[in-house]
Amino acid sequence: MKQTDKLFELAKVDAVLVVSEKNRMYFTGFASTFGYLVLLHDKNVFITDPRYYEMAQSLVEQGVEVLQISNGAGATDVLRQVLAKNGVKTVGYEDNELTVSEFNALKRELSDFKMTGVGKDICYVRSFKTDEEISFIKKAQSITDKAFSEILNYIKVGVSERDIAVELEYQMAKNGAEGLAFDTIIASGVNSSKPHAHPTDKLIELGDPVTMDFGARYHGYCSDMTRTVFVGTPSEELRKIYNIVKLAQTIGINNAYCGMGGREFDSFCREVIMSNGYEQYFVHSTGHSLGIDIHETPTASARSADILTARQFITCEPGIYIPGVGGVRIEDLLLIEEDGITDLTTSDKSIIML
Repeated sequence: MKQTDKLFELAKVDAVLVVSEKNRMYFTGFASTFGYLVLLHDKNVFITDPRYYEMAQSLVEQGVEVLQISNGAGATDVLRQVLAKNGVKTVGYEDNELTVSEFNALKRELSDFKMTGVGKDICYVRSFKTDEEISFIKKAQSITDKAFSEILNYIKVGVSERDIAVELEYQMAKNGAEGLAFDTIIASGVNSSKPHAHPTDKLIELGDPVTMDFGARYHGYCSDMTRTVFVGTPSEELRKIYNIVKLAQTIGINNAYCGMGGREFDSFCREVIMSNGYEQYFVHSTGHSLGIDIHETPTASARSADILTARQFITCEPGIYIPGVGGVRIEDLLLIEEDGITDLTTSDKSIIML
């Protein structure tokens, strides 16, 4: 069970009600499709139904009290009893996770308690990874790197974007992925000017860039990387774009340090692209953190107010996208440490022509 002292320090509530599946897993390490986790200052309570009650006994070893819904009682009936028994007056809730209808139902059922949104505080606490979380993300990243090395043997003229996506996902699974971090992006030829293009039946042609943005999930934690390769010899313009993007990323990574602002990190990459006349074609932020979610705080963008701090992650993914021509993106995953930055992505960034 993860420590919640910092969460209560930030949230200033008597209890935090965790409803979302991902945050329940974050705090307990226990995956379930249903349950209420009540975080209290001196203990934690997990309320679930008979489907998970026996398995949830593993939480007892972590000091979590496990309660089962039974005898026709609703989950919120048990929840109210837990809150009242522990003298709770203010309840923090995940205002960034609940739907309007879910919130209205909880507000109605918990009308005796003051409800306070603490979603931002949970996100902040989650941004700092434990040793175990770091090891899971490192493993997920090593899986993606291995899959990239394997997919290079598969890409050729006549293969479709969809086929590449299927093979890439197979290679991640074969090498230990327990799922996908997000929907795989494969974009070839003129499709590569679309940063988040979906794989299509388009066949790879000679001279095409092929941008692959993909990630594995390992023990619930994500990885993320992007590489752009070429089938045959790229055009002069695409080669130029590739070299600019690679230079922008290299400068960004080389200048990254613990304690820098997300806006500053973004500027190192963005200024390289701007100085080469492609400012209007870099249409997204430079990076984001990840964990249980593929996009977490901190972020690195022209508007970011985040500070990159030890035990957090940040991606570095500059790109140039020209409609009708194509695009290039290169993305690495960085671990921020007190004494420096560790690039967890090991795949080659030299221009690859298959």
